[in-house]
Amino acid sequence: MNDKSKLMLWGCMAPLALLFAISILIAVWTYPRSKPSEPPTFIKDAEPKVEEIEKDLKQKLPSEKKDYDIDQTVMALYSIERALSEAKNFNELTPFILQRESDLVAPDAATLKYRFFNVYKKLLESKDKIDEMDSIYKITSGAITDIAGITGSDFITGMKIDREQAKKVWQKRLEEAAKYDRIKKRLEEQQDEMIDLLFEYCSVSAKYLGEWNRLCSARDRAYLAFYERDWNEVVNSAQAAASISPHEKEAHILLALALLERGRETDASSAKPVIDEILKEHGGQYAPALLLKGVLEMKSRSYDKAVIDFDQSAAYYPKQMEELTDTLNLYRKRHYLNSSKEGRVIINTYRGIMTGAGYFSPDFQKARIYSEKGQNDLARQKIFDHFFRRRLQGQWDKILSDFQFCKNYLDMELPGPIDLSIEPAWLSNSVIVNVNNKSKKDIHNVTLLLCVRFTDMFKGDYISFPVGESVALLGAESSVTVGRQNINEITKDNLGSVKKWKDIIEYGAVLISDEVITWVPPAPKSAEAESQEKSPGKQDPASKAKEIIKDVIDSTVK
Repeated sequence: MNDKSKLMLWGCMAPLALLFAISILIAVWTYPRSKPSEPPTFIKDAEPKVEEIEKDLKQKLPSEKKDYDIDQTVMALYSIERALSEAKNFNELTPFILQRESDLVAPDAATLKYRFFNVYKKLLESKDKIDEMDSIYKITSGAITDIAGITGSDFITGMKIDREQAKKVWQKRLEEAAKYDRIKKRLEEQQDEMIDLLFEYCSVSAKYLGEWNRLCSARDRAYLAFYERDWNEVVNSAQAAASISPHEKEAHILLALALLERGRETDASSAKPVIDEILKEHGGQYAPALLLKGVLEMKSRSYDKAVIDFDQSAAYYPKQMEELTDTLNLYRKRHYLNSSKEGRVIINTYRGIMTGAGYFSPDFQKARIYSEKGQNDLARQKIFDHFFRRRLQGQWDKILSDFQFCKNYLDMELPGPIDLSIEPAWLSNSVIVNVNNKSKKDIHNVTLLLCVRFTDMFKGDYISFPVGESVALLGAESSVTVGRQNINEITKDNLGSVKKWKDIIEYGAVLISDEVITWVPPAPKSAEAESQEKSPGKQDPASKAKEIIKDVIDSTVK
């Protein structure tokens, strides 16, 4: 082939080679490539909101001033534990993550749940199957729950919590991912960040739980001193608690109350700024503080102002009830208090403050005003108003404390020639209550609250609960079966275990009606019945009728 022919051949091949190269480039460029993994939709929707919250938190720089509330900070930590245990997967957990914390939660504690979100958003892919995502949730949430358990017992066991301990917790949970190779590899890639989160959770929790335990110790002393009416000790212990946590509520309320009741020359003037500061922090809507403001006005004989304060307090007490029944209430975390009589005193006093019972009843305080002015009929009417308010709001657990307050402050008896008997219901763990009206007057609109002490309950402790529906008429010299009440859930909720009919040690009842509010003792037994019931191995609740008022009511709140 001559040179001319070769030149012509190369001239033809060059365009073909160029065309071939271009075709390869196009093929490579257009070849379908796998898209980068994307998180599930609920993660993508939540991410910008979390970033906004984190940005706001970063602007809250720590300062030397204690600008957080230790109660609310520990509640935020507790809420993480509860949310992880109640949510079934990340989809259910994410709405909790998006809930903003109170401004009084310490920033480093508030940040923890958003840190967890930033970890688990990297672990999830939209193509994951449900069982794979559930497996990731079980492993990561379980690791944090394990760490929370260790932190909570750290002050008892003395266990040192460090990064190595956090790593052991993570490795133990990681073993659960063995059946998902793809998932396990992804978890191992994020291991360092997860361990950092676990260690941070430990450190932050230990820091604030230690401070909270010191607060609880001082505050508990104030509660116990209040029970003993030792006003000097209430003031000292409440001041100690307030110095630990300037923003907490309970010790400040006890401090103001003790100053008001101790009555030294400067005590009232010292109580006023404490009350004013509580109201300022809560927008003027904290019912116990409003009640104390009324007591302050009452002691200075500004009765009209006091009545307005008491009325406003009554309007806001249902709001306090919401806080009391909240599943995140910190007294649920302190369940060990139920295991001692002193612990029960603390819980019962707290519940009294939050429900407007006893001293904290707006109606009882108004009754004190009328009693001081000699207007006993009006004072009696306010007592009735209190118990009808109790019935309307369904708050019965402090009913005997209410009776005790009447005895201590109002010097009024609430007599009534009525007695009752109880019997077990057939085939159910229920009590049936019968009421006998021995008087010659009809009683209308009757509600009965059975007050029972079961086995393993301390002397002076009780459970109060309504029985049946309200009875329109309890005729003179007649009896009526009020109804029945299953005691399974009542005892389980209040004592942590189910009690039976045979566990009843003693009982009585509070009867509320249009004509009379009275304590109702058990009906006296016949001689034959007493002889049978006093045989070995049998309880005799009715024989304790005369002791109920003395041993139960008098020892409930001194």
